[in-house]
Amino acid sequence: MNALEDRLRDAFRADADLVRPDSMPPAPPRPVRSAPARPWSRRSRMLIPLGAAAAVIAIVTGLSLATSLLSGGSPGPQPPGSVPTGLVVPTPSARPPARLGPVPPPVLAANASRGVPASAPGPGLPRFFVTVYVPPVGGVDYIVVRDTATGEVTGRINPPGGTVFAGLAATAGDRTFITTIDPDTGCRPVQLYQFRLNHSGMPGPLQPLHIAVPGGISQGEGDLAITPDGETIAYDMRGCTAAGQGEVGVISLATRQARAWAVPPGNPISSQIMDVSLSADGRLLGFATFSGTRVLATSAPPGSVFGRSRLVSATVIWAAIAPGGEALYGCSVSPFRSGQPIPAVGTLAYGRISLTGADHVIASWPDVTGPQCYASLDPAGNYLLVQFPVIAHGVDDWSRPAVLDLRTGRLTDINAPAFYGPFDIAW
Repeated sequence: MNALEDRLRDAFRADADLVRPDSMPPAPPRPVRSAPARPWSRRSRMLIPLGAAAAVIAIVTGLSLATSLLSGGSPGPQPPGSVPTGLVVPTPSARPPARLGPVPPPVLAANASRGVPASAPGPGLPRFFVTVYVPPVGGVDYIVVRDTATGEVTGRINPPGGTVFAGLAATAGDRTFITTIDPDTGCRPVQLYQFRLNHSGMPGPLQPLHIAVPGGISQGEGDLAITPDGETIAYDMRGCTAAGQGEVGVISLATRQARAWAVPPGNPISSQIMDVSLSADGRLLGFATFSGTRVLATSAPPGSVFGRSRLVSATVIWAAIAPGGEALYGCSVSPFRSGQPIPAVGTLAYGRISLTGADHVIASWPDVTGPQCYASLDPAGNYLLVQFPVIAHGVDDWSRPAVLDLRTGRLTDINAPAFYGPFDIAW
């Protein structure tokens, strides 16, 4: 058992329920978690052996948005309005497209939805956010709705029998959401559903979109996106066939057109897709991998997702495309040392990576214990709901929700319990 696995095992032994860090007693006995993570969830992604972690680091040696954006040493906190310069965006990869067979597109039934309801965003923060909660010990995943201002739970949705929730995305107006529902066993198509919140944040019933994404197990958090107008959906799905070939796809509900690009099977370090996002017009799709963040024109012909996309940054391990499609919001952790896993303590930085011009750090925090990058961009593109790392019961890899204002760099805590995550969050 290596050091990284030891630390992750300790995290899995943390108390089962949600806890508030400021009210926690001394570290209690830690029962072994009785339910392992589902295949391809972000939790299982974290269980990379040291040798694999070293390979990741070799791919992204020197990974640090903060140090890439700032000349000189490790960055400190950035004052609002600070616009450091100097990011060097890597040139697009010259790797030829992989020779992969065609992938099956989603199936839209005759009565498939022609669009997901959306409303104009209200001023300021989205009022509610929605989480797929994964119990640390046993139990069934369920959807939780919380009030952004108070952190209070306003509603809950349980999945249909024999299924699990696998993804979340929100349209404009923070009232309508879509989710994927995965069969708990076997290799059957994943179904898309929508649900709406009332003015108090109480969710209504799940309503099928009558759209099936073929043959795969959802990889985890960030694998579903929708445009603010509710007309285009993007997804990332890991194939569960013997070949293991996955796909990234887009679905136009208005035109009933669907398109998919193949993700090569094999080594997840080089081929695993994470954090899909869409520009507001649905013309550009962003996604992250262990070897960098990329963008793909959704008009590109079918083929390899790596051959059809271009590398934007090799130094960002979480990203979401801005609504206008002109930039990515991204996150990195630094420093890295060759042959070592992500540091136990490091600098966490969120920034704006332009596709056409200047880049800058929005906010950074030095000396973060258990640093990790995961957030959710609101449909208007003004705020990130960040899952900020905290320590619970003496164990890191826990998070608490906080709002990052992308215009000022200010981080504001949400008064909600810490959780062992990250979780899939939409708002």
